[in-house]
Amino acid sequence: MRGKEKLIYTRLLYYITLLVFTLAFFVLCITQASAQNNIKPIRLKMNDIKYLLLDFPTEIKYADLGSEDVVAEKSLHGNILKIKAGIPYFDKTNISVVTTDGKYHSFVVEYDANPKFIAVRMKDVKDSIAASDIIPSTHIEVSDMNTSHLIFPGKVDEICLGSENVISEKAERIDNIVKVKSTTDNADEFLQTSVTVVTEEGKIYPMTVDYNKTPSEMSISFGEQQNKAFFQGVNVNDESMEQMAKWILDQGLKINSIGSNDFKMTFQLSSIYTDQDVIAFNLHMQNDSRIDYGIDFVKAYIRDKKISKKTAMQEDEIFPIYAYYSDSEKIIHGKGGYNIVLFYKKFTIPEKRILFFELFEANGGRHIKFSAPNKSIIKAEVIDNHK
Repeated sequence: MRGKEKLIYTRLLYYITLLVFTLAFFVLCITQASAQNNIKPIRLKMNDIKYLLLDFPTEIKYADLGSEDVVAEKSLHGNILKIKAGIPYFDKTNISVVTTDGKYHSFVVEYDANPKFIAVRMKDVKDSIAASDIIPSTHIEVSDMNTSHLIFPGKVDEICLGSENVISEKAERIDNIVKVKSTTDNADEFLQTSVTVVTEEGKIYPMTVDYNKTPSEMSISFGEQQNKAFFQGVNVNDESMEQMAKWILDQGLKINSIGSNDFKMTFQLSSIYTDQDVIAFNLHMQNDSRIDYGIDFVKAYIRDKKISKKTAMQEDEIFPIYAYYSDSEKIIHGKGGYNIVLFYKKFTIPEKRILFFELFEANGGRHIKFSAPNKSIIKAEVIDNHK
């Protein structure tokens, strides 16, 4: 080979080698970039009769659904996405979400007749949802004959119902109590659904719901103060109501004609007082037996005076704002007495209805009740020197 031809050959070989290495490097860079930018989607399962709530740490700025078979909307708080299937079955699809902290969230969504969870905290979720990310669900039962009451430790902002077989609303003029009821009396027709409540603080309370004509529990509390109700527009606090209660007890017996006697027990209404926008009922209990009476709870409800054989009995339970017990032990000792002062948002009763108070014994069967007519409530005295 001549010198000139050899030089050309050497240069050609050099450029070919350089091109091969350049192409190899370029392919490697593309492969690495592709691997770095490939976001693994988080797997979600849902159906058309249960809501799925995703609780993001910051507000949702963008959400896109891959299919019209899935519907989603932001909650009032802005950082919670409520998702549900729009039809009984759907093909696998996807959801994309961007939050104000700049994070992009990718989800693949599949149908599941019985999803394992219905609420997730997204704060620590990485490639998949772990058990620690799931907000545990509470199982409740509902009936078409009875109304279940759910009592929350904060004011309720939203109620998400998974199915038309369930109706729900906040109790009238009460911010933290939710009423739930079935719209059908057919147990076979009622498929397990969901009721999820979001409180003012943004806390999520997911519930799975089944039908039972006679639910085992119809008053369920989600807070430590089981009977604590938050009324709209109440201007007195617990401390002032405690002072009122002590003053009320000092006034002694004012009413001696409303009450009941049974099991050697007296359960009566001693007095009624009102102050600003609250009304207080002083209930006195006297144990004439020698067997101690442990107080489980006192239930108050409003019921129709006369009940037609063709009409189901309608009871509307009312919950106290505050309860003052004359002794923290909550035991009416043999041959002893006891007082409870119950405070409610001020109310009156329609002419055809009547107020009942019912006393329940802890681990016993001595339950006693009496009724209080509306005329006695109207005659409530004003607290004028409790301060």
